[in-house]
Amino acid sequence: MIDALILKPGVQIVLTYRSTEHWATIDENGGIILNATGGTPYGRVDEAGAVARGTKTCQGMNEWHVEDADGTRISLRTLRDRSSASAA
Repeated sequence: MIDALILKPGVQIVLTYRSTEHWATIDENGGIILNATGGTPYGRVDEAGAVARGTKTCQGMNEWHVEDADGTRISLRTLRDRSSASAA
């Protein structure tokens, strides 16, 4: 999504699982760095989501969200789909 200019490096994303918010930052290469660990970049949102949740799998595009200035959260899938629709 970095290459498609949908997200920019430094953007914060959030996943809520069992009432706990897990925040991450998108790095310049499109990796996802969990704020709680602040280290290893994960190459896929599915992988980062599974680590954050402590589960084997995660549908990262549905689970991770960006938060706009109003506090409204939009899933990465919705963000990608809106971008694709507006480009068409």
